[in-house]
Amino acid sequence: MKKKMIFALSLLLVATLVLAACSKGDSNKPSEQASSSNSGEASASKASEPAEETIKIKAYMSSFGDDPKNTELYKLWKEKMEAYIGKKLDIEWIYVNSDDYPEKIKLTLASGDTPDIMSGVKDAEVMFQFGNQGSLLDIAPYLDEYAPNYKSYLESTKFSDRSMYTPEGKMFFFGDGFQNDTGFSGSAYPALYRFDIFQKHNIKIPENWDEFYDAAVKLKELYPDSYPVNAQEWPKFWDATSLSNHTNSDIYWNGEKYVYGPMEESYKEGLMFIRKLYDEKLLDPEFLSQSQDQLQAKVTTGKSFMIPLAWGGWWEKYSVPDQGVSWGAAVNPKNEKYGDQWVLGPALLGKTIFPNYGIMVSKKTKYPELIIKMLDYQYSPEMIDLMHWGVEGKTFQMVNGKKEFINKNGDWKELSDFGSYTPWTRQGFVYAPQNYASDYIKYKNVQFFANGQIEEMRPQEGMGKYTNPETAIPPYEQAPVIRLSKEDEAKKAQIMTAVKTYMDENIYKFLLGERDFGEWDAFTKELSNIGDYQSIVDMMNAQVSK
Repeated sequence: MKKKMIFALSLLLVATLVLAACSKGDSNKPSEQASSSNSGEASASKASEPAEETIKIKAYMSSFGDDPKNTELYKLWKEKMEAYIGKKLDIEWIYVNSDDYPEKIKLTLASGDTPDIMSGVKDAEVMFQFGNQGSLLDIAPYLDEYAPNYKSYLESTKFSDRSMYTPEGKMFFFGDGFQNDTGFSGSAYPALYRFDIFQKHNIKIPENWDEFYDAAVKLKELYPDSYPVNAQEWPKFWDATSLSNHTNSDIYWNGEKYVYGPMEESYKEGLMFIRKLYDEKLLDPEFLSQSQDQLQAKVTTGKSFMIPLAWGGWWEKYSVPDQGVSWGAAVNPKNEKYGDQWVLGPALLGKTIFPNYGIMVSKKTKYPELIIKMLDYQYSPEMIDLMHWGVEGKTFQMVNGKKEFINKNGDWKELSDFGSYTPWTRQGFVYAPQNYASDYIKYKNVQFFANGQIEEMRPQEGMGKYTNPETAIPPYEQAPVIRLSKEDEAKKAQIMTAVKTYMDENIYKFLLGERDFGEWDAFTKELSNIGDYQSIVDMMNAQVSK
């Protein structure tokens, strides 16, 4: 009897619960009773909505000084990222000074306790090493589904199949992205000239080395106490002749294979031209030893008027408006024998991935798909615009259909307050892609000479407008990456360090008249005895052919 009563009570309880549940379920539907209260409907609706999921991750980042978390840009970045993945983010940011980061990240990776997301390092071999050891996530299997933006960068980058993947097809880091949608391949390294002096004496701004020499001779006649030609600490004078003569001061990719530049006749020709200027006292004898401050003192006081290759921003430091000293820029002189000159540090067109820096993902992360999706979002046009341009009306404005930064007082306060004035503050997961358009536009306009006329434009615009990207970009800017074994890398370092040291010592001697170019053949034999550089060239080419 007792058992029957317990059974009956159990049935009654179940029925009650079922009815209650049905009643609760019905409360989410529009009520047919006019007496239903609004507060009751709101309460029922709120109870039925699932709580938004929060993802907790740890990010270990290389830092350039400032903390980006307290900026308006970071808040917008986080909002957009959360909206994109459909989840809230709880990110523990760990920032390490960029100078210390390369060594500290190695220790972190070796410890096995790896944060979810980590800034990459310049040496890609480190990332491949720890990836192969099992510390890093192989992101290759996720690209098709979760990384369409990043994949478009890979597909438009020459040799990315070699530079970003292991032989087994694995990829252990997002490469350093670079976007150039300006339509021109600019360079920040033009030639610089004292435009006021050239105009005063009706001297043509040089476009090739013959005109460069003629201008120097004329200026020496007019200003006998001067040395018309000078050069920067870096880039060096022979970098200019190497670019015009289509060679290089080291082993480089010439478009078909790796070669050792200093043994090419074109390299020697460039050195001989510099020696000619030196012998005729057209070139400052201190051009190899002077400091930047010493050079600036000369170019602002009428001691020198021509620099064949320089950072484009120096024109402003070299000009003294209240004294009539006005420096301007032009495309570097070319050697007609070799055609259009190459340019230093060109901005490759479109989307490019560089096989260094970038971002790594821990193999131990709980959220591989979400993290790949987040990192990929940083390569999207929307996020690149936010991280580099900011917000229209606040940090930039449209001028003649193009973006221009708002910089009312010339101190970039608008960008600094917003949090996007790089490199002092790097936003998001470091290293997010760079954007050329928002970088070069921070330069001031300079007088730029080309095609017989002077225009006001930024140095990069002039270099891009008046050079052809199909011929101006050196082939070594898009070379196949060579990954040597530790033994071969050590062999290369040992040989090439000795070769470079001997080479540099003797370049100085040839340029300063301590050796005659009649000894060049003997010098090349000496160099071969110092180190078998050709064996290194052959080793690198063997890797390309694999």
